[in-house]
Amino acid sequence: MTTSSKAPDQLSQEVRTLVRTSNHHFSHFPKRPMVIKRRGADTGSGFQEMINRTNEAYERLGRACITRKAIPGKYIVDKSEKQRGLRLPASSSSTTPERLPVGSMARGHTPSNPVDWRRFVPESKGEPDYGGVLAPDGRGIFYDAKTTRREVLDFDNLHQHQIEFLERTAGCGAIAGFLVEFSLHRSVYFLPIQVLLRWRVESRRKSLPYNLFLTSLTPAPSGKGMMIFDYLAAIETQEATYGRDFGLFKIA
Repeated sequence: MTTSSKAPDQLSQEVRTLVRTSNHHFSHFPKRPMVIKRRGADTGSGFQEMINRTNEAYERLGRACITRKAIPGKYIVDKSEKQRGLRLPASSSSTTPERLPVGSMARGHTPSNPVDWRRFVPESKGEPDYGGVLAPDGRGIFYDAKTTRREVLDFDNLHQHQIEFLERTAGCGAIAGFLVEFSLHRSVYFLPIQVLLRWRVESRRKSLPYNLFLTSLTPAPSGKGMMIFDYLAAIETQEATYGRDFGLFKIA
């Protein structure tokens, strides 16, 4: 190992010269914009987080109180796990108990699934993800959040028990449907349950194309602050165009 015999001032001057030379060299390269990746933005969890923030903004503004529903259910432990315990190896002597080292105790207990040995069983499958009321008249709203990276929304992604629940609530005057994100187009639409039911009857397709949303429904405009997108404004525009029961909606 060698040490430098140069004075500190001389070393500092050389460092400053090297920095200026490097900056001049890299200045000839074109500058590229910084790309910020949002983790989970194209997944269901990321979409739900944006909805949660938007709903918090609605409540602060006094426009609505909409919350994400917790799935009621219970955890079930298998019989094999209930009966499993710490089994110690038998001692060679029946009179004098043998002292068991700590390492042997750790080896004596080998769980079958150390990550999670419980099963969560939902008790209710009818209610969608979100529900609440709108101000000032207290009108109910219920919807399930769906996100897709494709150009269609498949019927396989829509559960029948949710469709039946949304149909019943819409029959009582509530706003009911699906809040759909097309991640490739960075757009969000509210699909009323009335439109979905009519499409399933009048169309032979087993999916809803993006073009139907683009030409017939209203995209949620961008919001401000915590409000990521204003889907309630899109719902108001759609009901003003087609009526609350969407009787004026025509499928092309």
